[in-house]
Amino acid sequence: MGKSGRRWAVGTLLAAAAVSVAACDPADGLGSSAVSATTDQLATHALKADDVKVQWLSCSASTGTKQASVDCLGRTDDQQKISVKGKVTEQLDNTCVRGHLTATVGSRRVFDVTGLGDCGKRTPATS
Repeated sequence: MGKSGRRWAVGTLLAAAAVSVAACDPADGLGSSAVSATTDQLATHALKADDVKVQWLSCSASTGTKQASVDCLGRTDDQQKISVKGKVTEQLDNTCVRGHLTATVGSRRVFDVTGLGDCGKRTPATS
């Protein structure tokens, strides 16, 4: 198998793993992978809107019956630590997470919010 064949095989395995993880998420939109991905995107956008130069941010979530605990870690371009933590109680159309989230860059609190993104929509996300 050549290099391109190995890349294709690895890509196929990674895609299958992603699908199998997503398939485990509940239909109510509070699956761990959906919440972590949406929170990652929305928190990155909110930090950049507050002039934080985000180098990278990675979120994880663990879900309970009514909420998900979210923990994000990252770095700025000048190597300050980024932390976003909190609880998500609702996810809407992959454009909004509601709950309570706090972001800290270095020792400065950047935001402490009850929602990120466009939360004017009323349609719960489906995984």
